[in-house]
Amino acid sequence: MNFLIERNKLLKKLEDLIYEIPENRILTSLKDTLNEQNSVIMLNGTLSRTVVDSLQIESNIGNEILSFEQYFRNPLNTIESEDLKKVVSYLIKKKITINFIGKAWSNVDYVWIYFDTILNIPKLREKLSLSDNIIEHKNIDPRSGLELGFIDVITNEGVMGNVKI
Repeated sequence: MNFLIERNKLLKKLEDLIYEIPENRILTSLKDTLNEQNSVIMLNGTLSRTVVDSLQIESNIGNEILSFEQYFRNPLNTIESEDLKKVVSYLIKKKITINFIGKAWSNVDYVWIYFDTILNIPKLREKLSLSDNIIEHKNIDPRSGLELGFIDVITNEGVMGNVKI
């Protein structure tokens, strides 16, 4: 599932409910909060707390919001590449901080996950038995971002770390 597509579907449902029940301020608050969520990494439980704390919320939309936030708070659910999921899972188990999850540039539709570490590319490739469609990506241009990691050439998704200069 794509985070922004699913978020926009929920926003549309909330807008429809707000049209039907304009006096329900909780729906408006949920819509505003959801609209601010531009990246998976921004999900911090606010939506779920709003749903749980409110007894006035419509149960169907409330359940959908809870499911949405629970699903996308797991970084493994943001990418399709099974090989990159192995890398992400390994780094998460090592308790490496995620700096960013989402579209790396405005003109692309695929997700990249950035970790606050320097990735040992050869070691990870061997340890995780990554397939040939996973290629190394290195950007050392300080104007566009310093990064070293993997790209899946089939899905165009990426897992990046820092570059040692």
